[in-house]
Amino acid sequence: MEGKTNKRRDLWTTILFALLLLAGLAVVCLGVFVAATDGQYVVLALGVVAVMIPAAVLPLLQQLAEGEASGGGSAKQVELLEQISERMRMSALSRRVADRQRDREQLRQAILEDIQKEDYEAALSLVEQMARDFGYVEEAEQYRQQIIDARHRQQEQRIEQAINDVRNICARHDWDAAQREVDRLRRLYGSDHRIKALPYQIEQARQEHKRDLERTFLRAAEQGDTVNAMALLKELDRYLTQQEAAAYLETARGVIGQARENIAVRFRMAVSDKDWIEAGSVGEQIIREFPNSKMADEVRGMMDVLRERAAGQRAAETGRTVG
Repeated sequence: MEGKTNKRRDLWTTILFALLLLAGLAVVCLGVFVAATDGQYVVLALGVVAVMIPAAVLPLLQQLAEGEASGGGSAKQVELLEQISERMRMSALSRRVADRQRDREQLRQAILEDIQKEDYEAALSLVEQMARDFGYVEEAEQYRQQIIDARHRQQEQRIEQAINDVRNICARHDWDAAQREVDRLRRLYGSDHRIKALPYQIEQARQEHKRDLERTFLRAAEQGDTVNAMALLKELDRYLTQQEAAAYLETARGVIGQARENIAVRFRMAVSDKDWIEAGSVGEQIIREFPNSKMADEVRGMMDVLRERAAGQRAAETGRTVG
């Protein structure tokens, strides 16, 4: 009876280990496929371990069972148990090696992903972990240099883009915005020589624009182009110091006087022609551009009447259009 029980136990043990062996072979096959497609060997290593355990333990269990059946001494059983224990320790070591390989591959992948995302601080932290916890000092140093190079390229691109932005702002003559951008860049890249040179470049651009305004204003004044000369004079006023403006005082007076005379003639002609819409528009321009002049005071007293007559003129023109 005991012999039949032992045979049944041996049969089930063999079946169990055979199933474990087949499962291990299946994992090996999957590992070969993964290694061929993705270059990852972790699954293959786990499959090898899964095959080694039943392959190593089953023969020893069979020998132990045979020893029991034949009535062999306990010394032989102890020896077989020690062999089983040793093989189990080897299998555990194989699993640790496989786990270490898997962790190393995952760490590599995480480092590369952080580099791709330009999260360089996180990547450097993982590199330190690779050197400290896994002992891969040389490989960690290679990744560290890769990160340093990538971060340098990123910074170079950002600085070049920022410099172009400052130049575009200067082209719009928005000097205050250009200075604010330089202040921001100083906080970010204060040690870069190109950033240090930007304030000088901005002042150069500003002075060059001022000289262009001066030349264009004088040309317009000489040619009697009062409209453009007045517009240029207003813009030039933002750049000239009191001492610099003194050199243009006589020219500016002439331009302003001529502009005032021209607009006065336009106003008188509009009133004479009873073009109240034009008269009202020119009158508002006189008040806006020469607010402290006697002419502006006179026009202010007429504006209510001009607006009323301009409204009547528009109504009449609308009626004619409809008719």
